[in-house]
Amino acid sequence: MREILALMRVGWQAALSYRLNLVFSLLGLGLTLVPVYFVAQALQPIAAASISAEGGQYFGFLAVGLAVFFLVSSALLALPNALSGGIGSGTLEALLSTPAPLPTVLIGLVGFDLTWAALRAACMLVAASLLGAHLVATGVPIAATALLLTLIGYFGLGLALAAMILVFRTIGPLGSGLLAASALLGGVYYSTTVIPSWIRTLSVAVPLTYGLRIMRQALLASMDSAAVAGDLAVLASISAALLLGGWLLFAAALRHARGEGSLGQY
Repeated sequence: MREILALMRVGWQAALSYRLNLVFSLLGLGLTLVPVYFVAQALQPIAAASISAEGGQYFGFLAVGLAVFFLVSSALLALPNALSGGIGSGTLEALLSTPAPLPTVLIGLVGFDLTWAALRAACMLVAASLLGAHLVATGVPIAATALLLTLIGYFGLGLALAAMILVFRTIGPLGSGLLAASALLGGVYYSTTVIPSWIRTLSVAVPLTYGLRIMRQALLASMDSAAVAGDLAVLASISAALLLGGWLLFAAALRHARGEGSLGQY
């Protein structure tokens, strides 16, 4: 735990040296959310029927989707970005040579990005509440469980992308492609029920599909754990499979890089 906190502290110290950038980033959330509010109000009559099982309020629906997408983006891209930076600066090999367990190092590397994304997401939800989104506090434990499982799944995908960084030094457009696919198939902006049937079957393999549905049902529709148990079980299974697969790929890529002696080479 000390190692994780130490790596997170490094990230926060670097970020706090650019305080104005952090302030502008938080203020930018307001500039993002205000037009979303007006668009949501205009589209509420059209969207209400399709999101009735997830609270029925389109502005709250969008606010939860966007907040979670911040976190998903960090869970997916933080590790490959950190490894790419470590290779470029020559610090990765030294970091991986420390006595700290490998999982601890990896979590520490993404700790700042995830906590910063969590802060931004929380600020967005608070702002959404002030603008009229009705979030149910009793649904927070269920929503937090679903969020954790969703982030675990995307961290597993991030491990696979990090494996590509170790072997090929790039992930190309794959990271942005996975995020775009998740947003389109996972229901960030609309209910997955409106996706055309010929592509809807793909959404059942996307962790965000289940995570967002559970969180919206808990936070916007006051559903209890029994009502979302099926989706939680599926989400846990998908996320566990992605985490295991990503870890195996990363471990294999790390052995390859160490065997080639390429960890310190850009």
